Amino acid sequence: MRSLLTAVMALALLTGSASMAKADYFVWEDTKTGMTLSYPDTWQVENAQDPDDLVTLAAPSGRANAYCRIRSHEDKRYAIFPPRFNKDVQKVEYSLGFWDQYLREYKQAELYGLQDSTGMGRGWASFAEAGYVTGVPYPEMERRSVLFASLYNNRVYILDCSCHKDAFEKWKGPFLSIAKSIDFKKANHELVSGHYRNFLNDGRIILMGPEGNYTTTY
Repeated sequence: MRSLLTAVMALALLTGSASMAKADYFVWEDTKTGMTLSYPDTWQVENAQDPDDLVTLAAPSGRANAYCRIRSHEDKRYAIFPPRFNKDVQKVEYSLGFWDQYLREYKQAELYGLQDSTGMGRGWASFAEAGYVTGVPYPEMERRSVLFASLYNNRVYILDCSCHKDAFEKWKGPFLSIAKSIDFKKANHELVSGHYRNFLNDGRIILMGPEGNYTTTY
């Protein structure tokens, strides 16, 4: 099940002898994948639309009907490649062709911009801006969106934040703030060969030859 962490990311406001803590942001965590994100306390968590949805966040009610949706599923097709190839995998699998296919679930979809080699969480990502018409989860309207797709540890994460097209410039900043807050549970080490202890600091091992006429040191 999904869970909200009780941690509050705001300083307590002290007034006289009493103290009060106001939650400016909540931190949400998916207990299955370990993905986390933060969002303003004025937003609400809504029911998932599809089976692969991790979370849907709705902004305060208004005509813009702004919301962000995170989707995720396994993708082990590139598991054989070391993490250093993740940037190249993103350009091949999660770029223009991916977004063309993704946007087919919407009506009158149009891709306005695309940028490879960006980032979301700990993975390489593609960033796109698009427009489409949809009635889910709100009344049908023309919407404008920011989209990210990132593959990390054999799992793809897709962020789709959108609002009414006329309110897009107002909501683009908050959408990108949510995208920036996303983090994945660490699976790959920064060093190409992993992180090993310094074996040079170990004590020496001296082995005698089979007839005692020489030694081997490790």
